[in-house]
Amino acid sequence: MNFFRVILFFILIFIISDLQSQTKSDLERQKKEIQNDIKKIELKLSNSLKQKDLIITTAEDINYKIKLQQNLIVNINNQLNLILNEIDLNESKLSYLKDRELSLKQELSKMLIAAFKKKSNLNKLMFIFSSSSFQQAYKRIQYFKQYANFQNKTLSKIKATTSEITNIISVLDSQKINKELLIKENENIKRNLNKEYIELNNLILEVNKDQKKYSSEIKQKQKLSKEIDKKIQKIINEALAKAKTKDGGFKLSEEAQLISKNFNANKGRLPSPVQRGNVVLSFGKQPHPIVKTATIQSNGVRIRTSSDVEARTIFDGEVYSIIVSKNNTRTVLIQHGNFFTVYKNLSQIYVSKGDKLKIKEPIGKIAIDPLNGQTILSFSIFYNGVPQNPRVWVYKL
Repeated sequence: MNFFRVILFFILIFIISDLQSQTKSDLERQKKEIQNDIKKIELKLSNSLKQKDLIITTAEDINYKIKLQQNLIVNINNQLNLILNEIDLNESKLSYLKDRELSLKQELSKMLIAAFKKKSNLNKLMFIFSSSSFQQAYKRIQYFKQYANFQNKTLSKIKATTSEITNIISVLDSQKINKELLIKENENIKRNLNKEYIELNNLILEVNKDQKKYSSEIKQKQKLSKEIDKKIQKIINEALAKAKTKDGGFKLSEEAQLISKNFNANKGRLPSPVQRGNVVLSFGKQPHPIVKTATIQSNGVRIRTSSDVEARTIFDGEVYSIIVSKNNTRTVLIQHGNFFTVYKNLSQIYVSKGDKLKIKEPIGKIAIDPLNGQTILSFSIFYNGVPQNPRVWVYKL
């Protein structure tokens, strides 16, 4: 019974260690990506802070940097949790090995005492020669050999266990050092965050001195966005009107019905339209994140990301339409039965109308704003022509 418990213990340690190593490598990769994005935004800020006419852009950039640093804190906390779990596992393993070492040493001690009592080689010979037959003598010789082998094996097990204990202690020491380094790194980021908040608040105060000017700039930007939104709504409404039946339902192919059903079944579990990024504008009517007197109506979300990140489809579907805007950016509409997903502000697209796409398939390159250098994807979801809050549908958006 004890043997099976030991086997189960090591199987569990192996499985958990393997899963944690995979998660650890993912977290380290994510951490490097976030740190690279922070470096890029810091370089951009070092230039824009000198230009007073870019005050809103600078405030948005600082706000974005704050979000990246918050992501980094979460990432480091997750790494810390992994290290603490690894320390717990290794301490359990160390405790088990120490018990095993003690048990083996006690076993060896008993053998040595027994051997000492029968230490005389003459006693061994007399024991062998007193055998009643050749076969019995042979068995007694084999017994002494096996006893000697057992002693040697026990010594080897003790050496191996002692070596394993030394290795685990070394690993534990290393893990504890890593834990302390991550804690210090987190503390430094939090200190820096406080400085960023102060700088952001100072910029917002500066903006508040001339709210009319900045509100007018925001309204001008919103005008182009509203024009595209009207086109999108018109295209979706026309598509649904074609498929509408007399009883008020929609006539869809079997494939489209299945896609629509599966899309709906995955509510809250759909992947993000970008590999990484932060929502800088939420769904619905809301004040501008910097100029609070300006109101923005959003049919989706705006996700700010890095220039190397591409837009991708969140589910299987068919490219229904492609819109080219006045500023030469593209908008791609993908149909998923009764659902439509919309990807705005693409500088380059990899798809054509009628293409059937699979989940997470790249759609195009996100445009970089020539004035402020920001890379932002506008993303929307429509169900039966009604805009949906993407955060309800997409996992951890």
